[in-house]
Amino acid sequence: MTRPILEVVGLVAGYEPGVPIVRGASIRVDKGEIVVVLGPNGAGKSSFIKAVAGLVPVSGGTVLLDGDDITTLPAHQMVRRGLAFVPQTENIFPLMSIEDNLRTAGGILKPKLAAERIERMYETFPDLKSFRRISAGNLSGGQRQMLAVARALIVEPKLLVLDEPSAGLSPKFVSMVFSMLGDIRRAGMTILLVEQNAKAALAIGDRAYVLVEGKEAHEGVASELWNDPVVAELYLGQRPHQPPGGEL
Repeated sequence: MTRPILEVVGLVAGYEPGVPIVRGASIRVDKGEIVVVLGPNGAGKSSFIKAVAGLVPVSGGTVLLDGDDITTLPAHQMVRRGLAFVPQTENIFPLMSIEDNLRTAGGILKPKLAAERIERMYETFPDLKSFRRISAGNLSGGQRQMLAVARALIVEPKLLVLDEPSAGLSPKFVSMVFSMLGDIRRAGMTILLVEQNAKAALAIGDRAYVLVEGKEAHEGVASELWNDPVVAELYLGQRPHQPPGGEL
């Protein structure tokens, strides 16, 4: 078996000492996969992914990125090690132009390389190129997420980590965002995704984990989990004979 891009073993994390929100969660993400983390409200999904990204204090367990231990690495150093995190909110600078947002994200690169990467992002996301001079705050919700992802991709990370990318978006823009993520994966990017919209996430994912009370309670092939009766019980509180309905 090849070494995973991300391996999380027995992660314990929380905002207050002695009060863990994440209680021994373990997952793995292999190269080129989209792995989805699902769970009911209060399951610890966002806390888990933020702990992986160095934004929530970790008190136990191990996080390995491409074999390197990053468990206690500060968040601001993660991008240099190959992990790019896109938070749910405040993931762009709304008063800056699209161009300046991308330049800021490329600040850790040499100027020539940063310029090349920005042009590559414009090729990948033509909408951004069309509006490159306007303030990012004038973008639609879907375009904002596009810019947030483009900012993360500037450094060509080993792993792209996203927290609820569809939050607050209309159905049209949800489709746009998930189509974009599918395209990025097909181009070779490895993605870890926390998402409340289970149906949309499972449609593009390879594998998925269901977190309950801060620990993985179930895992499987993404395309099979939507109709998995165990997921229906864990996630929806429904009995196995009841089909899941609506967006999760």
